[in-house]
Amino acid sequence: RILGISLIALLLFTAYSQNEFEEELEAETEMETESESLSESLRDKYVEKLFGLLNDLIKCHQSGAFKPQKATKKKWHFLKGWGNDVGVSPYGSIWVIGTDWRVHKYVGRQRWRRISGGGKRITVDHHNFPWLTNHAHHIYQYHRRWLRKSGAARDIGFGGGRIWVIGMPKAHGGYGIYKYLGNNRWWRAPGAAVDIAVDPKGNPWVVNNAHHIYRFDGRRWHKMSGAALDIGVGPKGDVWVIGTDHKVHKFLGGNRWTHKYGGAGKRIAVGPNGPVVIGTNRGVYWLHKQLNYFFSWEIK
Repeated sequence: RILGISLIALLLFTAYSQNEFEEELEAETEMETESESLSESLRDKYVEKLFGLLNDLIKCHQSGAFKPQKATKKKWHFLKGWGNDVGVSPYGSIWVIGTDWRVHKYVGRQRWRRISGGGKRITVDHHNFPWLTNHAHHIYQYHRRWLRKSGAARDIGFGGGRIWVIGMPKAHGGYGIYKYLGNNRWWRAPGAAVDIAVDPKGNPWVVNNAHHIYRFDGRRWHKMSGAALDIGVGPKGDVWVIGTDHKVHKFLGGNRWTHKYGGAGKRIAVGPNGPVVIGTNRGVYWLHKQLNYFFSWEIK
């Protein structure tokens, strides 16, 4: 029984502290490395919470009927920020081009930190560092300072360790599509588009100037169902778009899309915990999954 209660306590503690823990960790640490040990004080705080919850559950079990229930929800959260574009790293680091066209990083607890520099379109790599294009279409990578890359671009995306851009040369469907090869070298792919995102395999998904959606498999393009204004692909391969109706849609495969999560916007990026959008009012919104555990008892 004690083992069973302990497991329940662990689940309850995880659900109870998930959001608070993530926010405090983001606020106390920099997300510029993939792994960083927690401070001793933060661990002690949550261990104390766990044992307190376990003690309450044991008393609950001894004194009354215990009926745990679980509810899973996805809800849009306003991050108290405003922007013109958004990028999310494979590890969840959120960056935006603000309405002031400056670069801002989300540091948790609905707080933002302004970074030097500015731009027009942004993406974030697997080191949690942003890449951007500015109004002059110059391409920059941030690594504690901005480093200019060769080439010029209108949009930029990262996935699977690869940077892809929508370049400058006009072509049928929009503008040329390029993959960064490193050392300031680029390879031009066939086709043309106006917006781009990159999947976990390093292959781009694009939207052209007719709002058609295409996926590249490394050799040729495949036209997908639906129509979009912007597109985002997460590190788990989930594809989301801002539809031509400005609503947020998730790709289910085949010809199926869903709008069951609600939401509307202008720009979209997808991280490991779901999409982040620039809303129609320029607000920054995050569709975050929450786990809520409910339990009830009657003291006898």
